[in-house]
Amino acid sequence: MDINTGAPARGENFYFRKNIISKAWDLIESGNHILIAAPRRVGKTSVMYYLKDNPKKNFDFLFLDTESINNENEFFRRVVNKVLKTPAIKSSQKILTSLQKHMPSIKKIGKDGVEFGVKDDLDYFEVLKKILKSIDTEYGKTIIMLDEFPQTLENINADEGEQAGKHFLHSNRELRQDDEVSSHVQFIYTGSIGLENIVGKMNAPKTINDLSRLVIPPLKPAEAKDLVIRLLQNVPFDLSDPLIEYILEKIEWLIPFYIQLAIEGLKDLYRDEDLENITESYIDRTFEDMLAQRNHFEHWHSRLRTTLKGDEYNFSKQLLNIISENGTIQSAEIYNIAVKYKVEDTFKDLVGALVYDGYINNSDDKKMYRFNSPILRMWWRQNVAS
Repeated sequence: MDINTGAPARGENFYFRKNIISKAWDLIESGNHILIAAPRRVGKTSVMYYLKDNPKKNFDFLFLDTESINNENEFFRRVVNKVLKTPAIKSSQKILTSLQKHMPSIKKIGKDGVEFGVKDDLDYFEVLKKILKSIDTEYGKTIIMLDEFPQTLENINADEGEQAGKHFLHSNRELRQDDEVSSHVQFIYTGSIGLENIVGKMNAPKTINDLSRLVIPPLKPAEAKDLVIRLLQNVPFDLSDPLIEYILEKIEWLIPFYIQLAIEGLKDLYRDEDLENITESYIDRTFEDMLAQRNHFEHWHSRLRTTLKGDEYNFSKQLLNIISENGTIQSAEIYNIAVKYKVEDTFKDLVGALVYDGYINNSDDKKMYRFNSPILRMWWRQNVAS
């Protein structure tokens, strides 16, 4: 297994977790539309790619990253173009004939299927609905996987207003609730931010209450150790069990990203200084070097800067600053900070977003919050709170 700290893991680099994949297939084969729920860097996109790369018979998976989309009609145009490239559509003369009336909007027709260009006066939602209803069931189920869907919703809210965002959510729900569509088409949504938190803040929970949640937790200790052992197969050194445990204790929040960063850092240190073996002191140095590389963690701060404004941003930043300095914070103190920044009405949603997005948790004590990862805590303290 190669070290991979950038793109989603695929093929031999994907760490297979039987329970997660089995749960995913249970939901898919039961006909559910799915929301994959997990903080960033846990491996949601990698799971989607695994399903796409390893489909069961009579299942066809489509993957679309919608992060840059900020308009409902453009969203459905992109989905239409993705769907039109599937075998079930490309071989359907019925569907291709029905599209002839849209010839002025069609950008090209080729071996890869039909592709629509941008045409603002064409309702791509209606085009998509008609296409999905027309898919021949002999091809089995079509699974449309939409990555960064919550970011798309936030983009629409920011550029066109919350009413446009609500309309977008209702349109997606309408597709899922249409019996002619859902009989052979299912949707999987995920993203690096929490859809449930955004929708809750919009007071629109009914728009997604039909989605079944697939939760992807951090690795269990035994899984994390197994991942380290696999990564060690392609590095020029070995680690004893005590050293592996030492690394995992320092990481604490056992997500693949942090584990891969640690092994990559040790590999670089081993090579650059021509080491004979790895010791705890070298592991400590590796973690210090990790914290010095802003690109590995800057997205944690930039996420707050881009999605929160004014007092909501100041409240969230101050909350994380205090936890990074003190280690924990009590619920009563959080309320006091909310009063200071005049966000008493929304602070619970803000705290919930920080929990979902992977910054903090209150798993040990419901009235006390702490950083998920001591690594992120140290980085935040050094680079944001200072």
